Amino acid sequence: MVVTDKFNRVSFWAGTGKRYYMKKGFVTKVKALILALTIFSCSFVCNPKEVKAATNLNLNQVYNFSVTYGSPQTFTFQTPATGYIRVEVTVTDVKDGQGKTAYGNLIDCQASVDNKSILYTLIGRNSGTKASTNYAFAPGKTGTINVSADVSVPWTYYYQIKIVNETPENFEAEDNNTADTANKIKTKKVYNGILNEKNEDADWYVFKAPKTGNYRFFFQNMDDARTGDFFYVQGYKKKNKVDSRIPYTSVHAGKGWCKSKKIRLKKGKKYYIRISDSLYDSNAYQIKVKKVK
Repeated sequence: MVVTDKFNRVSFWAGTGKRYYMKKGFVTKVKALILALTIFSCSFVCNPKEVKAATNLNLNQVYNFSVTYGSPQTFTFQTPATGYIRVEVTVTDVKDGQGKTAYGNLIDCQASVDNKSILYTLIGRNSGTKASTNYAFAPGKTGTINVSADVSVPWTYYYQIKIVNETPENFEAEDNNTADTANKIKTKKVYNGILNEKNEDADWYVFKAPKTGNYRFFFQNMDDARTGDFFYVQGYKKKNKVDSRIPYTSVHAGKGWCKSKKIRLKKGKKYYIRISDSLYDSNAYQIKVKKVK
């Protein structure tokens, strides 16, 4: 309970049975300070829409958002420990300023990982789902998705985002872009990989012969034959010594498994394979090795 007496003092009981006195002017200052702190905290709690920090998205989860002209949105995500990713975007509804269904205009969606653009598309109500191709990155890289409505009309665009992560068996482990970071492969297994960027990305593999004998390496381009896509393979006796038995050779989509010549290796000998120089981004492939007679 608070009381002002004839000496212009404010007294109160703190619940302890003891009475405390303060000057009235000091109390006014305290009240002003409390009010200021309340308004300051409310600016964070009462207006969450004004926060500009990017929203972090989890993999393999569907998110629903809406965007309007002049209010672009930014999202981030982290690349997975294994497998590949792709970004999927779907516009589910569009409303005009009166809340009626609207058609015609599009939203802009751009996605990138580690400064590599993986999606750039315009998408509308009847566009269906737009998706990037599949990409494989080293774990823990930060991806960014930017969404905006570029036409200055008072429309609201409702859309979904999903970052798909798929994990095929024996998928390449990035970063395997050099002989020093080559992925190890063994017989009786099929290994999967993706060349992210045309003419630039390279994936390295190393095989250590478990026994002395002859071995063949097999390669398959997993892209649709209609794309005309291809990549190149090359064998290395050592990290920096090319082997003419597996020269710089193209592997085309739709041709099934392509096999190398026999490679004779002594027990414990290492042999390197370099896969590179795809015609297009996101070229999926398979590799395996067999012991032959």
